[in-house]
Amino acid sequence: MLETPPTVRLPRPDELPNNPEVFERLKELENANIVEGYKLSINTAHDLPFKFYVEINIDNSRLWDLFKALTNQLPDNLSCIYNLYGEEAIFSVYKDKNIILKQLECYKTELTQDCNLEFGLIYQADDKLEEVFVSDSKFLKVWGNNEISFRQLMNDFRLNEISDLNFIDEFPKVVESLTMFNKKAKRTEAIIEELDEFFNPKKTDWKL
Repeated sequence: MLETPPTVRLPRPDELPNNPEVFERLKELENANIVEGYKLSINTAHDLPFKFYVEINIDNSRLWDLFKALTNQLPDNLSCIYNLYGEEAIFSVYKDKNIILKQLECYKTELTQDCNLEFGLIYQADDKLEEVFVSDSKFLKVWGNNEISFRQLMNDFRLNEISDLNFIDEFPKVVESLTMFNKKAKRTEAIIEELDEFFNPKKTDWKL
C-alpha cells in the first residue's frame, strides 16, 4: 500500500453521505491497486506540444526528491504554478528554476503533505509544453517530450509502469488540516500568501 500524507484518510461511516454510489466506490477500494508506480499515455491528439502524459504514485516521504529530479529534466527558466485545491491556478513570471526550487524548499513539508495545496513547474512555448505538477492528493502529473530520459529516471527511483494503477483521488476520502498533525506547519492560506509575495508581488499590493 502507498505511503500517503497524514492529512488524507478514509471516511468514517458517519461521514459518508447516504448515497449507494459512494458506498460502492469505498468498497472497490478494498481491491484498488494504490501502490508506487506510474501510468504513461502517448499524446495522440497533438492539440498541445507534448509527447506523453504520466501520473505517478510514490511514497510521500520520497515525493519531494522525485519532484526535484523531474524538474531537472525541464528547461532552465520556468513558471511556478500553485493554488488552493479547487481554485484557479496562479502562474508566476518565468524565473530560473533553481531560484524557484530554493523558495519552494522552504515549504517542503506543507507542499508535500497539505492536501489543500497544489503546485508545480511549467514551460510552455508554441513548439513545446513540459510540466511537473503535484496534485492535491500528492501524486505527480507530468507532461513531457523525452520519454527515454523519463523512463530512465523512473528506473532510478525503482518505479514500474503499471497499467491498472489506481490513485487515491478516485475514491472517497477525507482531508484534514496539516496543523492537526504538525504544530510547526504553516496554514494553507499563509503558504499561498507567501508564494504570492515572492512570485507575484504586484498581486499583493492591494493589501498594503
